[in-house]
Amino acid sequence: LKIQAQGAQTQTSPVGGSRRMLHAVQPRTTASPGRTDADGGIKAITASGPPLDFSFKELRSCAEIETEEPRSGTLRRAGEAAAGSDLASTNGALKTSAATMPQLRCVVRSVTTTVKLNNNMLETISSLPKALEVTMSNPLIHVQWLDLSFNQLVSVEPELLSFKNLKALYLHGNCIRSLPSTDRLRRLPKLLSLTLNGNPIEANKIYR
Repeated sequence: LKIQAQGAQTQTSPVGGSRRMLHAVQPRTTASPGRTDADGGIKAITASGPPLDFSFKELRSCAEIETEEPRSGTLRRAGEAAAGSDLASTNGALKTSAATMPQLRCVVRSVTTTVKLNNNMLETISSLPKALEVTMSNPLIHVQWLDLSFNQLVSVEPELLSFKNLKALYLHGNCIRSLPSTDRLRRLPKLLSLTLNGNPIEANKIYR
C-alpha cells in the first residue's frame, strides 16, 4: 500500500529504484480501498476487533447465537448498516478538519475475525455459517480463528470449509471418532493451526 501524504519523506530502494514511504508509526492492519472526497483523500483501514465470544453459554444449537448476548464482541443487529458504511458516516467530520489540514485521512474500521464457541454442548455446526451471517459482517470472509473445543462434536463437518480464510481451528476435547472426516480440512488453504487432542480418534494407530 502506497500513501502519499503532505510532507512525507521518501526513500529510494536499491532494487529497481522504486520509491517507498517512511512512516514513524505503521499499524499492523490491512487497508481496504479508500474513498476520496472533494477536500482530500480518505483511506479505510481494517483492523481486527475483539473476539465474538459465546464460550460457556451452554449452547445446544448454533442457531442460539442469533439471540444470545456474547461475552465480548458486538453483534450486528437487525437493520444495521452494512460493513463500510462507517466510513460514509464520518465523512462530515473529516471534511471539516480537511478544510484546515488538507491531507490524507484514514478511517479505521473494526472487523471481527475471531469466534469462540468453546465449552458448550454443540453436537453439530451445520447451521454455523448461517447463524454467523446474522450476528456479524461477512463471516465467511472475515473469520480467521474459530474455537469449537470442549463441545460434543462427533465429526469434522463440511460446513467448516465455508470459512476460506480460516487460519486457526480448535477442535480438542470433542467426541470426534471419524479420522477420515479430518482429511477435508486439507481444503482450507490458509489453515496453520489445528487441535484434535482429547478426541476418540487419538486411539487410532495412524493418528498423527
